[in-house]
Amino acid sequence: MKRIEHQFFLERNKLGIPLLLQPIQDKMETFNRMQKLLDKVSECEKGNLLTELEVLDLEILEDIENEYADKLSFNEIEEEIVNPEPKHEVSVLKEEKLLKKMPEKQKISNDELILKGLIDSGNSIDISRSKLQKLGFKTPLGWDTTVGEYRLVRISVFRYRYSII
Repeated sequence: MKRIEHQFFLERNKLGIPLLLQPIQDKMETFNRMQKLLDKVSECEKGNLLTELEVLDLEILEDIENEYADKLSFNEIEEEIVNPEPKHEVSVLKEEKLLKKMPEKQKISNDELILKGLIDSGNSIDISRSKLQKLGFKTPLGWDTTVGEYRLVRISVFRYRYSII
């Protein structure tokens, strides 16, 4: 396995594991148990296990960033994870101009339109974070996130599942 991102991030920001929330500690414990299995599984299963470890590593890292972003001293990794593809300045300027031209009542964020589309299609319960991200959702998600007139509430502790209220 390459580098373990969440451990590197904890060291760089001088965060102690006992100071983290219990669900994050539980995920880290699961990660460590899975990592120990690497020596015991066959070569065929090693690829699948490595993939699962990488996904869990990034989940842990995102959890830490979501909960402790305001307290971190070297919060540089967040940019790479949240925005993996750089936005072009031209498209940002166009978006700003369009928003300025719209009357105040019509200024609806893209995220709000995504949530409205999900509700209209009948998908307002048990929505995964990855589905929201695939649809282009940009607002950082917490346990209770308000986007315009909608509220996203996390409904699972160990999985990123949300309901729109």
